[in-house]
Amino acid sequence: MNVDIATIKDLPGIVALEANFDTAWSEQSWLDEITGSGRLVLIARKKKKGVVGVACFQHVDEVVDLHRIVVAPDYRRLGFARVMLLAGLQWAIERGAARMLLEVDHSNGPAITLYRGYGFRQVAIRKDYYGPGADALILERHLEGVDADSVGMWDVEASHD
Repeated sequence: MNVDIATIKDLPGIVALEANFDTAWSEQSWLDEITGSGRLVLIARKKKKGVVGVACFQHVDEVVDLHRIVVAPDYRRLGFARVMLLAGLQWAIERGAARMLLEVDHSNGPAITLYRGYGFRQVAIRKDYYGPGADALILERHLEGVDADSVGMWDVEASHD
């Protein structure tokens, strides 16, 4: 697995990956992410398979928002999302962010488990955010005083709360 910073040349692979999802982002949305100020877009690649995952983060003031992590269905639960999340957390800490925020569908158990394993806690609910009956959980992770090299230990740390 390789995780790299996305470029405009990665757009076709990202758009092809999005075809696997009901709520796909458009090519223009991804272009805006890649070229936007204060953004980090990561691509996970598998040799000979091309783009199998993508994640995007935005830094504004003291907050980094995790906008999206998507992984191709055949590559889920293999660590791709975890590696991109860790890289995003390290990036946020290095930029001096005080916290990271994200929204996740309340029914997405695997994603919620991943985020909670890295210290994210629910701070609010957005009713019907993803459609009728599909609420979003707003999760937050405080980053102040955390060393970027320690982020890989958060799952161990969180299990002792």
